[in-house]
Amino acid sequence: MPKEEIDLLRKSARGDAASFGEIIRKYQYLVYAAALQIVKDPAAAQDVAQETFIAAFATLKDLRSMEAFPSWLRRIARSKALAWRKEQDRFAPLEDAGVLPSPVEASEMEKNDERNEAEAFQAEVRKVVSSLSDALRFPLLLCYLDGVPTAEAARFLGIKEGTVRKRLHDGKKKLQERIVRMAEKTMQEVRLPRDFARRCICGCRRSRQSQEKETGNRSGRR
Repeated sequence: MPKEEIDLLRKSARGDAASFGEIIRKYQYLVYAAALQIVKDPAAAQDVAQETFIAAFATLKDLRSMEAFPSWLRRIARSKALAWRKEQDRFAPLEDAGVLPSPVEASEMEKNDERNEAEAFQAEVRKVVSSLSDALRFPLLLCYLDGVPTAEAARFLGIKEGTVRKRLHDGKKKLQERIVRMAEKTMQEVRLPRDFARRCICGCRRSRQSQEKETGNRSGRR
């Protein structure tokens, strides 16, 4: 771990929220991804990630070795995400009362969602294919959609088989590039908001103030 990061962690352990903000900016997507893997919901994963950083800031002073911070932070994220999942399971009794769908209904709804997503993706792929030039689109449709051999496609199109293979290669490359752009656009939609780190820092400061106030109250009662 770089010395600069260790210095930031040590300052953070002493209550420096600004220094911890730099740590948040470095680890926010790692924590978010760890949470998203478990909770499967972008909004919930954001909440879990924020709770993770607030908890980490509050207990960082207890971490013996700052070198262990990444794995320690990952364990906190996992614990928070699993706690979120457990909290969701508390709603299970509502299924019996008919408030929530039964497991069978929920499973069917999930299948329908997956089917709708698959159909939407296929529609997007068809749109991408349609956007290709005729020279690239026709060989793709013939050879991949209809399963026509390249030699037969060449005779049908009146071009050399080598030309068909070249157009198939170019067509696939363009398809891959555009589908990757589609995927990147989709991933952009579940990215963390730009002010995520700032919101976490505010949460850390509020948590710190609450701790100090509680400590002061306990001292006053003695």
